[in-house]
Amino acid sequence: MATQIRDIAPFVGDQEHLRASVRAAMAAGKLSQADVARESGVAYGTLTSWLGGTYSGRNERVAAEVQVWLAAREEKKRALAVAPEAPPYMQTPTAHAFVDALLYAQIMPQIVVIAGGAGIGKTTAALRYRATSPNVWIATVEPQLSGIFGILTEIAGELGVDERVPARLGRAVGTRVKGVGGLLVIDEAQHLKIPALEQLRSLHDKYGVGLALLGNEQVHALFGGDKPRPGFAQLFSRVGSRITQARPCAADIDILIDGWGVADAEEKKLLRAIARKPGALRGLSQTMKFASILAAGAGKRRDIRHIRAAWDRYDAGPINE
Repeated sequence: MATQIRDIAPFVGDQEHLRASVRAAMAAGKLSQADVARESGVAYGTLTSWLGGTYSGRNERVAAEVQVWLAAREEKKRALAVAPEAPPYMQTPTAHAFVDALLYAQIMPQIVVIAGGAGIGKTTAALRYRATSPNVWIATVEPQLSGIFGILTEIAGELGVDERVPARLGRAVGTRVKGVGGLLVIDEAQHLKIPALEQLRSLHDKYGVGLALLGNEQVHALFGGDKPRPGFAQLFSRVGSRITQARPCAADIDILIDGWGVADAEEKKLLRAIARKPGALRGLSQTMKFASILAAGAGKRRDIRHIRAAWDRYDAGPINE
């Protein structure tokens, strides 16, 4: 976040030493002057002149902003040094069901729909599946990529397809996926517009590639739930498997809690309640990471007080234990 100049007192100190510190940080972090300018909020021209010792403006003000940037980087490094790694991929019952659906989509090949609440592990399962299976590509839909050209461009990027003529993009993507027994995973698929969905169906039909649509509960609604919506008959009839799950199951939560090495009964109770909140398993892991940082910063062993404090900062929503 850029620091406003009015909030910074002029720098008093050795500016040459500060310039050397900035260059050392740039070398260690493989940062360009443009990177430093962007991160610090100092205008690029001003920063380069100041680093070169030729800036004719208020050098003390520039130095103060740069010093704030250096201090913030050091603080971030200290926090990351004590932040624990999240448990490796956990084979929860829900993750197992997701992976089975992806396997089915690739082998048959078929279209599958995996719809669920945020943080229950859809994307994690897809990443795991890609890491252990050949010819699996994951394209994530953003609102601005919700049309035909947008999603094809995103898929082409994942495939390494370089085609600059929009009218040829679909064929180029199809040629790349044809005959290799592949799987296209479309994450955040709730953003897709109907023509884009039809384009994906066409890729599946014409080139024999498996297709998995991942997203929130709206993805399930797009296909009419248990019966086709008007105009969706062709898509609906091609969906070979549907999974809809709003929240993680109890076994998912307990497996992740065990993965974090939590043994205390009260801590487990609190974490189960957190995992039932919006954010689900992701919220649990983010809370545990921050709780560990808070504990390390205080020189303490992580306990329930740090977990509560971390949750308050993560969400601040009430927990029904």
